[in-house]
Amino acid sequence: MYNVRMQTTYNHLEAHAKNARWGKKVDPSNITEKQIRGFIQSRMDAGVSARTVQNEMSHLRRSLEGVGRIEFAQVTLKNSEIGVPSASRIGSGRIVDTEVLKEARENAKTDTKALLDLQRCVGLRIREAVCSAASLKKWEHSLNAGNHVLTITDGTKGGRLRDVYIRPDNLDNVKNAISACLEVVKVQGKLVDSPNLKAAMETHTDRLAKLGIKGEDSSHSLRRAFAMDQFKYYLGNGCAEKQALSLVSRDLGHGDGRGRWVYNNYLKTSMEG
Repeated sequence: MYNVRMQTTYNHLEAHAKNARWGKKVDPSNITEKQIRGFIQSRMDAGVSARTVQNEMSHLRRSLEGVGRIEFAQVTLKNSEIGVPSASRIGSGRIVDTEVLKEARENAKTDTKALLDLQRCVGLRIREAVCSAASLKKWEHSLNAGNHVLTITDGTKGGRLRDVYIRPDNLDNVKNAISACLEVVKVQGKLVDSPNLKAAMETHTDRLAKLGIKGEDSSHSLRRAFAMDQFKYYLGNGCAEKQALSLVSRDLGHGDGRGRWVYNNYLKTSMEG
């Protein structure tokens, strides 16, 4: 079982290396600290639990030690030094601060604002948002036809498709965000004017950070705010808490069996803090 889990870690690392265009095969003998930091950040951005990230770093250290890089594995790559989060099963992140978001929207350029709004009202990860250009017209047509579900196909975690329920009270926000993004694509051919996906994600992340969408108010806090809105809607429309959490989990792309995990990592701090 341990070997199976290690192989899963390597598969994730190889996928990240491909997306990041490292240009060479992933190899414990030459992987760098910067590359490992990038891998960790990608896993956290994907919503992977802190405990999973810790386990994956343990697998990588074992491989590094196996090729003789013991000091690198045990000293340079200490969890506290390279940004590995604590292993608590309870997340500490909160939803985005409304004033921070308001100011960011007021100061953002047209393309960044459009993408920011799309993330907030559909609950997209950065990668999903940047990759969404190909789906915008399909989404617009679906909503205009009276449907209340958007299918997220590009940039998803593990390539898994998911359906996001668009609440009636959120419908106009989503339509406006999609329309704004379509205008951006019409002008510059893409949502973020960068040479490749990696550069686009980095550019968008940097732009958000300059607008204050960072730290506790990072891009992931936009997903938490979306999750909170969905949860309250489901509760207000007759769902029991367990069912509501299951539906939110599906909207976020975590499947319908991780409702309690979604509560702990997306909602708990804002609801109880």
